[in-house]
Amino acid sequence: MVTVRLFGMTKMMAGNQGTLTLALPEGRTVKDLVAVIAAGYPQIGELLHKKKVLVSVNQEIAPEDRDVKDEDEIALLPPFAGGSR
Repeated sequence: MVTVRLFGMTKMMAGNQGTLTLALPEGRTVKDLVAVIAAGYPQIGELLHKKKVLVSVNQEIAPEDRDVKDEDEIALLPPFAGGSR
């Protein structure tokens, strides 16, 4: 089981849950994680597939082929906005 932290719009799309706990197969990757999320939360899956939300593993943006372990810190990162004065 892995725990995925949600923020912003992904949290709202998951019914205001701050985390998801998901079962993944052995030898799992970020791509597997995205598939499981998309199956349970299609709106979030669409954002992930369009790269509008990024997957972070241990505080680094993760490519699809990165391995995922139970103890990893995983987060879905929506776009950040900022401004200047």
